[in-house]
Amino acid sequence: MLTSDCVTTIALDGASDELTSIIQKERVVDVEIPIKGLMLRESVVVCDCSPDQVEAQCSNISHFCTGNFNYPLFIKLNRTDKALSCRLSDLLVYSGKLVLNDFRIMDQTWIERQSDRVQPRYPIFVSVVNGKKTTKANLFDISLTGMCMLIDKNNVEEPDQLLDSKLQILLTLPTSKTACKITGQVVQCRHIGNNLLRLGMNITMGTKDRAVVAHYLSERKREILDELFINFTGLLNYRETKDQYF
Repeated sequence: MLTSDCVTTIALDGASDELTSIIQKERVVDVEIPIKGLMLRESVVVCDCSPDQVEAQCSNISHFCTGNFNYPLFIKLNRTDKALSCRLSDLLVYSGKLVLNDFRIMDQTWIERQSDRVQPRYPIFVSVVNGKKTTKANLFDISLTGMCMLIDKNNVEEPDQLLDSKLQILLTLPTSKTACKITGQVVQCRHIGNNLLRLGMNITMGTKDRAVVAHYLSERKREILDELFINFTGLLNYRETKDQYF
């Protein structure tokens, strides 16, 4: 994963041999696939590589069947903390082939996630306690060590002072009837449009609440993987002339 949700990149335009020096033919490359909060990793074999495009083969093509077109993928560079971003431009499900383009070098450090992170299937609202004030927020994603939520700016008196502050959060997950009590320290605060704040937090909780969150993460991950497989079988059953994903 990246250290920030705000990602900058350096295009490889004008460096015709730079991509082929990073990704070579017949090499096995690990690709990270972002899907509803999760980062799934799949190994692909590079079949062909040109200055602006890579063709690869994958034995588990279902993890690329996200239901979206031209979505971003990430490739961590060997023995470095850097990564490439690219986009999936074509997917041939019957042959297990994918085509990648729009390669860019990420201008940020890549850090491996300590635990799975997922986005809720349906909206989940949380209670945020800051001092004596309690406000409602919408859960964007969650892991055992962090969470992100969206909150109305009108409910925050001094949004620019939220960074590094500690908040108490009451969260009721679909897999439990009792609210989890979570302590969050704000490490990211981004303005989304004119009305929303996106807060990223490092979180801690008691052993019992941690078990509840872990169970939810496991169930939600299973749902997401099931959705990918359903997308995959749907594509197999709807075969077009070239078996294209789009």
